[in-house]
Amino acid sequence: MDTLAGLADVFLVRDLGADAISAVGVSQIVTMVIGVMMISVSTGAFTMVAQAIGAGSPVEASATTKQAFTLVTLVSIALSLIGIITSRFALEMLSMPPAIIELGTAYLRVFFAGLVFMTLNFTLSNCLYGAGETRIPLYLNGVMALLKIALSYLLIFGIGPFPELGVTGAALSTVISRAAGFLLGMVLLYNGRLPLCLLPGTSYFPDRARAQRMLRIGIPSAMQGLFRNGSGVVFLKLIALTAAPVTAVAAYSIGNQMERIIRRTSLAFGTAATTLVGQNLGAQNQQAAVQSGWTATLVGALSMALLGLPLAWFAPEIMGFFTVEPAIIRVGVIYIYAIALAEPFQCLAIGAGGALRGAGDTKPALYYTIISQWLVRLPVGYALAFWLHWDISGLWVSLVAFSVLQALLTIRKFTDGSWQNREI
Repeated sequence: MDTLAGLADVFLVRDLGADAISAVGVSQIVTMVIGVMMISVSTGAFTMVAQAIGAGSPVEASATTKQAFTLVTLVSIALSLIGIITSRFALEMLSMPPAIIELGTAYLRVFFAGLVFMTLNFTLSNCLYGAGETRIPLYLNGVMALLKIALSYLLIFGIGPFPELGVTGAALSTVISRAAGFLLGMVLLYNGRLPLCLLPGTSYFPDRARAQRMLRIGIPSAMQGLFRNGSGVVFLKLIALTAAPVTAVAAYSIGNQMERIIRRTSLAFGTAATTLVGQNLGAQNQQAAVQSGWTATLVGALSMALLGLPLAWFAPEIMGFFTVEPAIIRVGVIYIYAIALAEPFQCLAIGAGGALRGAGDTKPALYYTIISQWLVRLPVGYALAFWLHWDISGLWVSLVAFSVLQALLTIRKFTDGSWQNREI
């Protein structure tokens, strides 16, 4: 739901031209780099809530959730200021054309002004996942997606009394819909009918010991996300340096929406692995933790292999839905082929990493991200694109190469079993 709402923005601005498509696509990638720092809080909360629920302690789960909201609010305020100040600089560093810089800067500044609502929503969903409640986040995302798409249409084109804001309207609709979704989620957490409830006697006032536990688990995951998305930003700069940058960036902006949709599906299996492993370890059942981790990982990888088949088959039609430019379609189709090949391996890494996260063992995934994405993806992509003159196709090949390596490394760590007796 969340990714489709972002995809709707790309679709709605297509009539504004390739620059608008690129501005929305590139801006969404940049926001992921800043927003990923929230993982430092929400990942720790996810693991601690899961183990608290597994141990039968709703008070501990409530206290952890409230602390997560407090921490994420404080961090979001600081990151919002940084994001607003550095928006133009970030796009200039990516070697974007001037038109994309202008449109993207306006988008990013509105987005970062409302960053706190995005991060609070993310944290709320993760805490519910830790409690094994996945339906409520789905319903909330459904409501937010519908509200966002409606507002995007009204604000991008200036329908009725609404101002015509163009690309900026897409960012504003995101902020408003996320604020509404968070408020609705808080009402549900306080009504006492969910597996996770916010109970009296637990406080939002900062608790140093609990915050330290949360961050000790979450900081490696945040650094992993920072390195992963930072690699994506550098990768985007390489795309902008290819022979036909406007075509390549537009193709990437469209194709990346497909990658984000299929990646969210992989992340769903990682979420299942974290929840099940965390709850089983909280209940002192190591054997069930191992079995559930393997099940989520392998079923996920098989599902992604099957999902990749129609994605590759309909790649030309998918690209043609967003643009009529033959060159953009041609480049984007090859990118989608690479996504279909790489994603089963990505799911193996995400599933096994999610299982490790359920045990609070978040450092290995950080190390493997640095190795596979910074020491393989970027150097290999650069060499293929510019030394061997494969141009943009060389960058797509590097996507598959690093995915295979990251899967092998993460599965190897999960197999050794050392995570089973880890204390958080």
